[in-house]
Amino acid sequence: MKNDFRMQYPLWMMGFIMVLGIFLFGVNSPETTEIVNTEIEQSILVEYGVIQGFVIVGSIILYLIMLFIFYMKIRRHNKLYPTQKIPSFAIRPPEYLEQDEGMTHITRIASQKVYTFMTWSLPALAVFAMFSPLPRIYTVLAILVVALLQYVIYYREIRAHLKEEDE
Repeated sequence: MKNDFRMQYPLWMMGFIMVLGIFLFGVNSPETTEIVNTEIEQSILVEYGVIQGFVIVGSIILYLIMLFIFYMKIRRHNKLYPTQKIPSFAIRPPEYLEQDEGMTHITRIASQKVYTFMTWSLPALAVFAMFSPLPRIYTVLAILVVALLQYVIYYREIRAHLKEEDE
């Protein structure tokens, strides 16, 4: 069970969210922004400094590398475990571990904790978005933090139960 890719899936999602957060900080502060809105032309010119450019391009490259490795791991998992294939695009999250009653129970407990977290965090996030005088970038960052925390909660719960099972 330790080598099951579905167990590593939440860690991959956390990594993707963190890289998106790095990208967010890169695009957050352009040095100049010029908006042209005439009868002939409509355009937006955004200029970034050297450091922001490296952060933006670096995070995009890192994201694409991670995406490629993630895809290769899914293919490898599907070859090794043909009865437990992970679809590349599915509505149902692949980290649900339901091969037997025990794993179904563990998945249910972890999902309940995430659901409880979302029940409180989404309304708080909505209030923050409506009444916060901060720039919109902080709302996007708060959304990324909520997404990251849901995977942290899920992973910690699954891992705690699997450690108990191994002992």
